[in-house]
Amino acid sequence: MMSRTTQAATLSLAAAMFVVAPSAAQEAGSRQTRDFVQAAAQSDQFETLAADSVLTGSRDTEVRSFAQEMIRDHGGTTGTLKAAAAKAGIEQPAPGIAGDQAMFLAALQSARGGELDKVYARQQVLAHRAAFGVMLVYSRSGDDPTLRKVAASEVKLIES
Repeated sequence: MMSRTTQAATLSLAAAMFVVAPSAAQEAGSRQTRDFVQAAAQSDQFETLAADSVLTGSRDTEVRSFAQEMIRDHGGTTGTLKAAAAKAGIEQPAPGIAGDQAMFLAALQSARGGELDKVYARQQVLAHRAAFGVMLVYSRSGDDPTLRKVAASEVKLIES
């Protein structure tokens, strides 16, 4: 049987662990940074999936060449983002794309022939504008310096 002192100490320790546990379980990085990492990862994933779809369905050599470039570029930006997120202590986002990106991808995958190429071109303009906005905002006002540099370099890449 525990003495009153031991019981009190055990209860105090348990209470302290209960109070500390939620803060220890909090995610690293600010909400802004976590949202940025998620949005950037989804953008890369969408670009890669869209390019894969075009490589499967397009016969146009220029479109296919651009799709291969997108796979290469977004593979690189994904690696850079993952490394910067890890350095910042941010948990890697689960693979996937956003709902609007899923609708775009479905529309792309249902297109055939010359229509596929046209849909891909329109979607690329929209996807790159959206990615540019995300990167520009974080490069100017993000709170993690490493990820801010990644965003700034992606702004330059998109502009080129």
